[in-house]
Amino acid sequence: MLVPVRLLLAFKPQVAPALLVAIASSTVVFSATPFLLPAIAADRDISLSAVGWISTGQLGGFVLASFLAGRLLRPERHVFIIGAVLGVLSNLSSAVAPNLALLTIARGISGLSLGLAAWFGWQAAFGDNGRTGDVAVIGPLVGVVSAPAVSLLIHTAGVNWLFVVLAAITGLPLLCAQRIEQSVAPIDRGERHSATRAARLILLALGLITMGGSTVFVYAAAIGTGLNGLSAGAVALLFSGNALAGIPSARWQGRRGSAGFWFFGTAICSVLIACVRNDLAFAIGLVGWGFIFFMGLPAAFGLLASRSAYPQERAGDAQAIMALGRVFGPLIGGALLATGSSASLGIVAAGIIASAALMLLYADRHNLPFRRSPSPNPALTTT
Repeated sequence: MLVPVRLLLAFKPQVAPALLVAIASSTVVFSATPFLLPAIAADRDISLSAVGWISTGQLGGFVLASFLAGRLLRPERHVFIIGAVLGVLSNLSSAVAPNLALLTIARGISGLSLGLAAWFGWQAAFGDNGRTGDVAVIGPLVGVVSAPAVSLLIHTAGVNWLFVVLAAITGLPLLCAQRIEQSVAPIDRGERHSATRAARLILLALGLITMGGSTVFVYAAAIGTGLNGLSAGAVALLFSGNALAGIPSARWQGRRGSAGFWFFGTAICSVLIACVRNDLAFAIGLVGWGFIFFMGLPAAFGLLASRSAYPQERAGDAQAIMALGRVFGPLIGGALLATGSSASLGIVAAGIIASAALMLLYADRHNLPFRRSPSPNPALTTT
């Protein structure tokens, strides 16, 4: 599943290959979630909305790791190793978890591993357009292969064997651990700066985008098979199309335009997926989502970096707030699906994403005033 990473390495990326492998392995775990939810619901005879807690637990761990890593940790080798080991143990534990509660806890530990991997990758890239493209393209590159592979593995070997395979994949970064610096310069915790007013607005928008997006996206496989009548293989191929469409947009080196306009397109895709019971509309929505999202996300990160004098400090904040949005998204989606209306799911998701797009447009076109920190130390003022 990680073969596409070798294609990226052929283009001599600016980010260390070890970090790209970590991001790739975590991407495989995330891309498995839309297929895991309906499979676990069918295997254990529980409702799809209840199974949504698995995604919530995993993303809760991701939020915790993303939020705390930049504040408490340094990007050095032992942290990299701990993150990979947590991934291996959590997936093996998921394979033998006897009930939904313990499975949710195991996925929460998996989220810690995923959060550390994301922090490692993004802290090395944030604020640099070339490096941001290198990290962003990992998701679609790996997704092209992982979506059909995950679907095939579930239907041939079962959910538990999928977790065993995921354990092996999350252990692959350990092979690259020697390429991570053993120690780095100590971080002066007193130099942490508050986000500007504009940055806070952009961070809020990013959280809403992932909340609205995950409201629909994590249930897209279930919608495609259960409501549209598509086969699991067909849905997996569409997920591959989603990932494939994201490759050129993630690697785009030219001007991207306003992030807000791109995310209005994502809102439209959510309506096509959840509200329109037509195979072609579902395919356009799912595949188009990949291209539009990965045009908009680097543009939003670039906007955040341009509105922050200390963009590296905002990298962990952005990952944490986006993961927090993904925590609530599946809960909202599960509750709406429980009412029996997928149309309301699409409308609510589109409304959330469109609201965030308006925030990004406002931040892009207005230089919001800075607010100073109450600290008398000039180095600690908000800039």
